[in-house]
Amino acid sequence: MSTHDFNLVAILKGEEKAELPALCEVPKFEGLLHLPHGLTGYFEYEQALACARAQNKPLFIDFTGHGCVNCREMEATVWSDPAVLRRLQEEFVVVALYVDEKSQLPESEWYISAYDNKLKSSIGKQNLDFMIQRLNANAQPYYTLVDPVTEALLAPPKAYDLEVQNFVEFLDEGLARFRQAPVAQK
Repeated sequence: MSTHDFNLVAILKGEEKAELPALCEVPKFEGLLHLPHGLTGYFEYEQALACARAQNKPLFIDFTGHGCVNCREMEATVWSDPAVLRRLQEEFVVVALYVDEKSQLPESEWYISAYDNKLKSSIGKQNLDFMIQRLNANAQPYYTLVDPVTEALLAPPKAYDLEVQNFVEFLDEGLARFRQAPVAQK
C-alpha cells in the first residue's frame, strides 16, 4: 500500500476493505499521479472517456494540480463527505487532469496548440490546453460532468465551493441529465 492508497475516511467508517468499482484498464500515469480518498480513476481524458462509454457512466473531470492548495482543500472538505465520495465511487468514471504535471510525453504525442500556437509536450501543458480550448477556462479546481457519447456538459462547471450540499447538487444534476438522455444515444 502506498501513502496514496491510505484512505482515512474508509477506515473511520469501517470500510477499509470495501470493493471499489473496477476500471476498464490500468490507468496511464498510474504511480505518477493519484486520486484522493482511495478513489479509482484515470489521468488521461481519452482513456477515461472510453471507460465511461464502456460502463455507460458519466465522466467526472477534475482539473487539478500538484500545487493547487484550493484543490486539496476541496478534496479534504467536500470530496471526503460520504455523500460526495459515494457518488464519485459508484456513479461516475473519474479522471484527474493535472495541469501542472511536468512529465514529458513521447514525441509522437506532442502537438502545436490551435489556441496559442505553442508546442504542448508535457502532460500538464496538454491538459491545460484541453481545458482552455474545450471550456474557455483556466482555473483550478474546476469540475465538469460530461456525457461520454456526445462529450456535452451535463451541468454547468463547478469551481471552488466548500459547501458540500452544492457539490452534491452539482453531481445529482449531471446524473439526472445523463439518465434523461435518449436511450438510442447510449
